[in-house]
Amino acid sequence: MSTWTPDRIPITVAPLPGEALESWISAHARRLRTTSNGLMEHAGLGGARIGQMALRLSEDEAAALQRATGVARPDLTAMTLDPYDGLAVAIAVRRGQRTLARPPAGRSSGARARYCPACLRHDDGRGPLTWRLPWSFACPIHRVLLLDVCPACHRPPRPWNARRLGPPAGGACTRDSPSPPTESRRRRGMCGADLTRAPAIPLPATGTVLAAHRHLAELMASEPGARPAALAGLKQVYAVAWRALRGLHTIPGRAPQVVHTVLDECRTQPPGLARTHAGRDAPSAAIGAALAHIALDDGHPHHEVLFDWILQADRFLLKDRKHKPGIGAIANRWTWSGPELVSRVLGRLDAEASLHARLRYSTASPRPRWPDLPAAAISRRAAMIPAMLWPGWTMRLLPPPPGRSSPREADPRTSAFRRGCSSFLLLPGGPPLLNFERAGPLLGNHQSDTDRGAVERRIYHHHDLTPLASVLAQLAFAVDEHGCPIDYARRRALFTGSTITLDLDAYARLRLQHAWSAGYAPRVAVLRWYLFLLLTGEHPAPGAKKPFGHQCTEFRFQAPRPLRVFLRQQAQTNLACHGITEPVTWEPPPHWVTCPSWPGAAPASISQEDFTALLETAGSVHDAAGALGLTPEHIRLHCEITDTGTPPATANGIPGPPTREDILGPAHLRDLYEYQHLPVTEIAGMAGCATATIRRLLQHDGVPRRRNYRRPPPESGITRAWLEREYAGNLRSIGALARERNVTAHYLMSLAKNWGLPIRGHRHYSGIGHLNLPSPPSPAIRAVTMRSGALRRLALITQIPGHTGIAAAARDIYDGRAGALRQKIRSIEKAAGFTIIDRSATPLTPTEPGHEFIQEALQILRIARETDDRT
Repeated sequence: MSTWTPDRIPITVAPLPGEALESWISAHARRLRTTSNGLMEHAGLGGARIGQMALRLSEDEAAALQRATGVARPDLTAMTLDPYDGLAVAIAVRRGQRTLARPPAGRSSGARARYCPACLRHDDGRGPLTWRLPWSFACPIHRVLLLDVCPACHRPPRPWNARRLGPPAGGACTRDSPSPPTESRRRRGMCGADLTRAPAIPLPATGTVLAAHRHLAELMASEPGARPAALAGLKQVYAVAWRALRGLHTIPGRAPQVVHTVLDECRTQPPGLARTHAGRDAPSAAIGAALAHIALDDGHPHHEVLFDWILQADRFLLKDRKHKPGIGAIANRWTWSGPELVSRVLGRLDAEASLHARLRYSTASPRPRWPDLPAAAISRRAAMIPAMLWPGWTMRLLPPPPGRSSPREADPRTSAFRRGCSSFLLLPGGPPLLNFERAGPLLGNHQSDTDRGAVERRIYHHHDLTPLASVLAQLAFAVDEHGCPIDYARRRALFTGSTITLDLDAYARLRLQHAWSAGYAPRVAVLRWYLFLLLTGEHPAPGAKKPFGHQCTEFRFQAPRPLRVFLRQQAQTNLACHGITEPVTWEPPPHWVTCPSWPGAAPASISQEDFTALLETAGSVHDAAGALGLTPEHIRLHCEITDTGTPPATANGIPGPPTREDILGPAHLRDLYEYQHLPVTEIAGMAGCATATIRRLLQHDGVPRRRNYRRPPPESGITRAWLEREYAGNLRSIGALARERNVTAHYLMSLAKNWGLPIRGHRHYSGIGHLNLPSPPSPAIRAVTMRSGALRRLALITQIPGHTGIAAAARDIYDGRAGALRQKIRSIEKAAGFTIIDRSATPLTPTEPGHEFIQEALQILRIARETDDRT
């Protein structure tokens, strides 16, 4: 309550929690011994209509009531129906008057208030606002059904109206008496029936009706942020409730037992119910809401049988139509209630729908939905789908034919089946005018009768269509959601039989590399056909001649892995020519779809190791299919997915060595011939082929032929690697190496030139190159030891330190020739690039870099002595 003001009425009546504005005004007026209108006049609202105020207070009305009564404006607003506007009721303004229109979730506007006799008796005729709500039909406190009419005059009683002629107490009917005036009573009196004693139907505390009432009360009391979900829930309740009430009149004999349980709770039977919509009176609202609450509760044990009965009742209303309505016409009647309930209705109608309808409405999938996608969305989906269903998904959806293990005649039907499945992928969620005949051309499939017949009348003629319908619907929406890395529409426009390029020179080299016989090698037309398949995901036109079609079918099984890899590389080259960076092929992952059991075989269920071993021994595709319990088409599809094929036939009928493919590869062959300088005969022996094959491959790779020269015998140990290590690496002289191998220096020099080794002058060689040093010599040591006499120079420089001077050192180690010794030391230091001996010190000592030089020289001299001792 607000603070006291001069305009305030001295006697106050506080509103009860949740009380209706009309009830509070009436109670306040009776407390002041006046009428409801008199109270409004005193508050400065003369002429105001309380009925309109109960819907929504204007700014002036709310301000006047606040001044007169001290009740805060939020509390006044809470006593009106304004907080429920747009949810349980709909308040409209017509010709300047506030009125109740049809609510968002129902037909009953709530213009009349129901009542609970016990509540009126307990609160002196006052009542809550919720009695005005259409979906309020029970009193949770006293556990009774609310009443709609006065037991005496059988009209809505208007208990919240303080009139001049009474009654003075609340809880009485204020309607005019239905009895006409008499001579003794010229004016029509008031009914005045005591509503507090009206008989009410009790409800069980744990019954379904009270549970439904509590659920609806929670929805109607939702916070603003939760109102959209609450409104959707109310719409679902109304959509199910009024159909359930209709079912009690149209097909009561088919009603399940749970319906009779609800009727027993309300103590009524179908003939006693008003033929009206749910919410018009309390019993119909209670029964309809209770049945809807059960039907919509997935946890209730009878929800499915009850929902099916309600659906039958709804369909019974359409029995007089000229044409039998399809599932679309039936589900369209439920669209007002929201997508969740429409999805449930569509799911229940799945069993009687055609494949076309099951895909359009996705009724076989876990989430049926009303088709609401525009044509542009279907066009985008068509760009992400190949003309024929992906091989892996075809394997999963292609069932085995009944009674036949290897149907040779099934191949053309399988291609049509794949085209039909791709066309069917465009139907889920599509616009009304999109049917199978219009969907096929979007993918380039123009034989709609053949494609659809292959799916429904041939491949799945003896099989359940439910898994197919479920998987295709889920897959279509998954592609919409996740997208596809390939633009098939662009590929269909770019690539045709005449625009695809195939490198025939590269194919010829591949044949030579793998020694494939000319008779085995597939025709170029077949290669181009398979390349077209990789790029566009579709087979050539169905009008192809039979021999060619048979060769293409056999190629899908027989093409070896190297040839498949080559064709993939060719496909990538074709894409790169158009600036396309997409992968050559792609398939949606299987986890995008939920399927308890695949009609066919999942690619992951076949062991690749076992499959490869089977192809090496199987005589034909039918033998392989029989061994795995699959169809030949499953085998071909798996070969396409894994790039696996049968072993190819060689030119001489003898399989080549396993290393042939690696040895004759362009990079390896160039290394063997050009860098390792192996003879052509030796390379041919390693690869198990003729020398002519090696020469043709070298010519194809553009490797220049080298000059002929006399090869060193194997027992000589002279190889390119040895000569490169000793001559180019260790810097040994050609003469020393020639003496070591018992050949002439001229012959060894010719080998170095033919093998492309860098040639040095005959005086530029290392004097320590023959030693097995633990690590390469330092640059200073390498410079000092070039040419002959290297070890003598190292021995000389290591003996200088320790002498008192150069003259003393000359007397000890150089026959007293001090000048010659000084010249020798300067020559060594010049080659090393730094001063080795510090001549200013007495005795002579090495410099810091000279110390490291002398230590390395001593190590080399020790290794040289050990080498001489061993020899």
